[in-house]
Amino acid sequence: MICHLPLELILDSLSRIDYAPGCLHALRPVCRDFDKLLRQFEHSLAVQVIRLQFPPGILAKHPGLYDSDTRIGFKTLDELYIRLHTLFRIERNCHSIRRREGKEAAWMRPEWIDLQQIGMHLIYRLYDAGDREDKALIIRSLPPTSLAILLLTLHLCIHQLRADGPNLLVPTSPLLHGMLRFEVELCCQELILQHGPSFLDALLCHCPHAIKLLETEVRNIEARQLPSDGKPSQKTLIAECRCALASTLGTDTEDNRTDMWIVLERIGTLDEVDVVRVIKGEELVTRKRQDSGVGL
Repeated sequence: MICHLPLELILDSLSRIDYAPGCLHALRPVCRDFDKLLRQFEHSLAVQVIRLQFPPGILAKHPGLYDSDTRIGFKTLDELYIRLHTLFRIERNCHSIRRREGKEAAWMRPEWIDLQQIGMHLIYRLYDAGDREDKALIIRSLPPTSLAILLLTLHLCIHQLRADGPNLLVPTSPLLHGMLRFEVELCCQELILQHGPSFLDALLCHCPHAIKLLETEVRNIEARQLPSDGKPSQKTLIAECRCALASTLGTDTEDNRTDMWIVLERIGTLDEVDVVRVIKGEELVTRKRQDSGVGL
């Protein structure tokens, strides 16, 4: 009977159903007319769902997932939904740690959590780039502001994992295979850059697959840094981030942490336009230090 209603009414009603991945796909078997309608108007329906149910400007924050030549469909909706909820869980974990007593709580300042969310979108951009070399090219092209936010994001990830991560990150864990904890934490940062925020989310949930992936990275880290077939070893992505910041500022990688704070203290309060520029790798106008919302 619904297929006999005016087309505009059907599409408007569908766009207001609380969205979850696969929910519109599940309506296709209802009847042939319904399947035809969903296929014919998938793009316009997806655009309307984004307009009504997703945060404003969400597509601009995922430039690797969507551009002006991309035709949005249900697959894009599903991915946006998953990313939105992944970032929500990561942010919720930060605030949960902040409410506790302990040294990790000191890192969960609200303004730093906000910057971490921006950095997570940057990591999604790297994830969308595809292979490792394309990720490295993006990192090398980033300005100091984007790099500093990316490094702060990775710092906060480690403090989250120290508070709520798997036993592999406990200093006395036999799973460390004789390695120091900071080496394992470097592996965590590398895997987050490779696999995106969902890997951090999985580790915080103690997902067995994510833990196994981390254990494999820990076991292989030394072999991966050795030359292969006479060729020098590839830089890790975290090394690319550190070298890129040092290169853009004309400093040494040993000064990365100091440089990161100096850059962060100059960026000031970011509006939505600034956030998109950071994600896209566009430099911001430098603010005065007293305008900064970061601070040490």
